[in-house]
Amino acid sequence: MIDLSIIIVNYKTPVLTEKCINSVYNTVSNAISFEIIVVDNHSEDNSEELVTSVHKNVQWINNPINEGFGRANNLGIQNAKGAYILLLNSDILLENDAIERSINVISTIPKAGVLGCQPLNIDGSIQRFTSTIASFRKLIDQNILFNYFFPARKLKTNAIMGSFMLFPKTVLESCGNFDPDFFMYSEEIELCHRISINGFRIIHETSITVKHENGGSTPDRRWANRQSYLSSALLFYKIHGFGGYMLYHFIIQTNYILNFLFIWKFNKAFRKDFKIDFINYFSVFFNYFTIPFLYSRKIGQGKRMLKYTMNSK
Repeated sequence: MIDLSIIIVNYKTPVLTEKCINSVYNTVSNAISFEIIVVDNHSEDNSEELVTSVHKNVQWINNPINEGFGRANNLGIQNAKGAYILLLNSDILLENDAIERSINVISTIPKAGVLGCQPLNIDGSIQRFTSTIASFRKLIDQNILFNYFFPARKLKTNAIMGSFMLFPKTVLESCGNFDPDFFMYSEEIELCHRISINGFRIIHETSITVKHENGGSTPDRRWANRQSYLSSALLFYKIHGFGGYMLYHFIIQTNYILNFLFIWKFNKAFRKDFKIDFINYFSVFFNYFTIPFLYSRKIGQGKRMLKYTMNSK
């Protein structure tokens, strides 16, 4: 068995994927044996030719259809031979000895389940995020009136962003891979939830940094935002059940009503963001009614993969 399997999902991003692979070869120590597996989500372009002509040792897997983030990574994991599995977005650039340090950290922590690092913007500034497992408090903190009386507090990061996830392979064998009901977004949070409830630790190592061109692998932001709302709803249903699912929508809709009443107090940028969020949430409103009927809280028991298409308005 080799030390590490690095899995990158490509969908029409050959330039980003090649840069990501270059950063792997430029930063990984010779002391680590590794393989790189690229799963192409039916790009229907010249991605394979462009990447493999430069990096001939890359294992390239062509998916016959675009199955999204989780299923494509599952395919890569099934073919991985490493003791550790590292999932990288194609828009990640590794810095210094990020991989070696990550393996050193995760290998010394008892019951380590998954490790994530600190993403930076391309200009080197900190990319701030708080990834929580279906947190109602995080939803309520988006309410202007609630925040006036109860200022938002810093929430503990208890999930890892999917752009950089390092697992011991034995953890995935124990807890399972990504839930194939998700097409994209929130699937990494659901997996972190399963890892956590199985007694493994979620590690967010801020001393290790990588550069992340956030959204670089998903240029259509309107589609991405609407897909994100659907995936978030499915996440709350799977973790909190039907009651929690209804509470999720109640909180979001209450936030919209109260925030609208006080929107005059805020600047133009806030009003623009509010309008965009409002449109995206309600553009997929009727899809929310189908989720409890089409999906189970169990892994991969849905009647179909939850994917938003722009004509499903």
